[in-house]
Amino acid sequence: MAGTTAPALHRNPAYLRLWVSSTLSSLGTFASLVSLPLLVLASSGSPVGVGLVGFAGASCMLLALPWAGLLVDRVGWRTVMVRADLVRGIAFGVLTYTVMTDRVGLAGILAVSAVNSALGVPFASAAATALRAAVPARQRSAALSVNQGRAAVVTILGPLAGAVLYDVSPALPFAVDALSFFASAALIATLPAATAGPTGRPAARWTDITAGWRFLRGHPFLRYMTLNIVVADFGINGVIVVLVVGASLSGDALGTGLITACTGAGNLLGSALTLPAVRRLRPRTLILAATWSGALAVVAIAVTDGVLASALLAGCFCIATPVVGVLTNKALLDDVPQDILGRVQSVFQTVPRLVAATGPVAAGLLLAVLPARGVVLLFAVPLVALALFSTLTRASRWGLGDAARPPSAAPDRGAS
Repeated sequence: MAGTTAPALHRNPAYLRLWVSSTLSSLGTFASLVSLPLLVLASSGSPVGVGLVGFAGASCMLLALPWAGLLVDRVGWRTVMVRADLVRGIAFGVLTYTVMTDRVGLAGILAVSAVNSALGVPFASAAATALRAAVPARQRSAALSVNQGRAAVVTILGPLAGAVLYDVSPALPFAVDALSFFASAALIATLPAATAGPTGRPAARWTDITAGWRFLRGHPFLRYMTLNIVVADFGINGVIVVLVVGASLSGDALGTGLITACTGAGNLLGSALTLPAVRRLRPRTLILAATWSGALAVVAIAVTDGVLASALLAGCFCIATPVVGVLTNKALLDDVPQDILGRVQSVFQTVPRLVAATGPVAAGLLLAVLPARGVVLLFAVPLVALALFSTLTRASRWGLGDAARPPSAAPDRGAS
């Protein structure tokens, strides 16, 4: 697929199958974010149960992190994706049956949430690794931009679909989830085996398991970008919770919808602008624009009155999110050796999500003791610090296509 004969993305069957497969799996995952808590409330009436479902999912993601990438590097991305989707499809199929027969209980819901979250980690790592096999280097920015747009749409439509389907029938969203996972597995299974095998079989020693962490630690640009994403996601997730709580307490249901709509629209607009921006501007310019615009947007939210203005500012923050994701994923695909790509992707795909999930928790705790404006200002502090650090650090100067790469960014192959 390398060279000038590579087909366009829309004519690349391997990429199209991967895209559809990931879309189906993501829809099932995001639909579950709404339908599982609704099922818990309907079956037990316990808000504590809803919290337990979230805790079980986050805990299993954390437990899956050490071995998920190693599994991808040992057996290959195709095998991991197919089996992860098959098991998740079976789990949701069983849950569908228990709902239809009125045998559902909290323990069963927790088990399905645990399976879905645990297997989502190796699936995400394998899907990111598969992109390298399916798309030539010169088309990766375009493919990643399209994927960012898909993620923005799925983030909006997935929970909405879960709620609508649950309203029709409590078993329906889980049946659709099961079918989406089975369809995803069938698509991946049709990909050529020659493009999906591992390049080596790393052992399960501690040095092998932590190879992904060591590579990121030794790569200044990727280490910096991971910090960038962690801080930005933590900040915006916390600020959104503050805005939603404020709108809800004031009885402004329309305001809550505006916040969701503006952040979703910001992600979509950012996805559309990402590819032209990456092609025309240097990575450092884009990084500084993203970090400073995000920090200033949150500061402006803290001093702004009115839900609409705050929602628009939150949307402006989200415009810059896709370009940061594309720059980081492009560097991962270009710079990480094939034999540890699964382990590096596993760390990068999971750690920011886990840290970002603490943003809403921190916002809820802070709102109990501080006014909303003060909480937003506190979230602005790390974002402003990130912008200042981005301006001063040399790490953000090494990016896509730079000829000068620091020696410490050399691949760490010792454990592989």
